[in-house]
Amino acid sequence: RSRASGRGQLIVEFGPRRGHGRGVTAGARAALIGGADFSSNVGISHALGLAPKGTHAHSMVQAFLALGMTELDAFRAFAETYPDDCLLLVDTIDTLGSGIPNAIKVFEELQRRGHRPVGIRLDSGDLAHLSIQAARMLDQAGFPDTTIMLSNELDELSIWQILTQIGQEAARNGLDADRLLRRLAYGVGTRLVTSAGDSALNGVYKLVALKRDSRWVPAMKLSDSPSKIPNPGDKRAWRLYDRRGKATADLLSAKDEMPADQPRVVLRHMTEGSLQRTLALKDLLEIEPLLTDVLREGRRVCESPPIDQIRALRQSDMERLDPGVKRLMNPHIYHVSLSEKMWQVKQRLIASMRGGLPGKAKR
Repeated sequence: RSRASGRGQLIVEFGPRRGHGRGVTAGARAALIGGADFSSNVGISHALGLAPKGTHAHSMVQAFLALGMTELDAFRAFAETYPDDCLLLVDTIDTLGSGIPNAIKVFEELQRRGHRPVGIRLDSGDLAHLSIQAARMLDQAGFPDTTIMLSNELDELSIWQILTQIGQEAARNGLDADRLLRRLAYGVGTRLVTSAGDSALNGVYKLVALKRDSRWVPAMKLSDSPSKIPNPGDKRAWRLYDRRGKATADLLSAKDEMPADQPRVVLRHMTEGSLQRTLALKDLLEIEPLLTDVLREGRRVCESPPIDQIRALRQSDMERLDPGVKRLMNPHIYHVSLSEKMWQVKQRLIASMRGGLPGKAKR
């Protein structure tokens, strides 16, 4: 979502300082799969064969100041160490009055030595306004292609708001908004790695089948809340694509069902008996099985694919979703449905369990 909001510009995962324990590594890996180009997490980047990316911290400039030196001295030291990867954090003292002017001095020195400066990073203040002013200053100094990286509690909505504001204000400042947006990059950390806004997975493992002899017997629990009644039995999951090649629904079926062998596919709502949809097989371009065996009889039966292959699959899957279900605000609901057979198994088991309760009449 952050990548989509940023219109495909560079995204770096910045979460290691703010995540929880081992979740930092898992979160960084998930971000790299989900759309981040790089991570500042050195460990997971090395494990996945990717280069870690980031900038220096405010503490580097602070250390130079504490030792009686200047922000410019700090920038020069960083540029000396990383002449071809020089991206300077410019808001330790005064972004417009000190940070960017000092960064420009260092960029000019790098350029004279045959190096190409990467850019600056803005980490506080009105990021849209500062991006515009930074672009003006860098352009006037002869650095129109340097990157302007933004960070500070970013997520998909704040990125969208920043881009909207730039679109409204750039022209008044003599800048081409589209050109400015193409030089932006984003460091997305805290709200990404902590899953801010929806930090708990609203789901749990429940027993839905038990193997007796060689046969799986369906099992379930009841609840006064229909949405909390699990779907029983050994199942398969499928994705249905319409004639445009777009995913139209996911389907849970019994393990022995093959939707492609039926003339039509009945999609039953998980909980509402009156809601259903029927698709003729001729109206479907593809029925894709979604489950792949990873463990069988306690043994791993497939190798983990490399990160680039996982990323490519994610991108392909995203491209096959309708734009409506990818909207940031009020997205269209993408339905996961039950096959007719699975619906009947569930209803029979519910009736059987409730019929055996004291005071409940059998129907």
